[in-house]
Amino acid sequence: MPYSFIYDLTRIPQRVSKQLFESAYEVGLHKVVGSQVKRVVKAFKVDEATGLNLVDTIALIEDLISVQAANRIQRDRFDKAQRKALLLPHCARKHMDRQCMADFKADIPTYECKNCQESCLINQATTLGEAKGYDVYVLPGGACAEKILRNGKYDGVVGVACGMELKMALSLLESLDIAGQGVFLTKNGCSNTNLNLQSLARIL
Repeated sequence: MPYSFIYDLTRIPQRVSKQLFESAYEVGLHKVVGSQVKRVVKAFKVDEATGLNLVDTIALIEDLISVQAANRIQRDRFDKAQRKALLLPHCARKHMDRQCMADFKADIPTYECKNCQESCLINQATTLGEAKGYDVYVLPGGACAEKILRNGKYDGVVGVACGMELKMALSLLESLDIAGQGVFLTKNGCSNTNLNLQSLARIL
């Protein structure tokens, strides 16, 4: 389930974003909520940078910190995984109409990227994943992930999505006994979403 609000973390300098999450993890904020997260949000002026109200900003940061914590906990096991998948959101395609040449494979279900637009984030992320030996899927929705992961018999997965969807996926991965890593979208929405390719490359 996506957020009820649109966020844009590209307005926050990358060094500030990295410092925010590292600081939060080091002081154990992934285990708490409320007033302590509020202090971090205010200290780094995340609400001002994103234009979100304080309640939505706190919810966003809590989810992102939870994902960062899960990444750290799962990293060693993930590195040992032999068969890995990369799940990408179709909303990050450059075009959401017929200008996108991707074929939709309903039986899988995934869009099959045809590398038609050099500047398309999905094209670039797909190329990056395939070069690292991942099976890459471009999902029309988060609900498709379970079918793909069960049928593919993967023991490692990288998912790119908004913080809420990544956090919700943790229980699915636990039930399937799959080590996961999450890369949160730097901008969410139903189209023109954004992801940081450098962050993805580091996770892969």
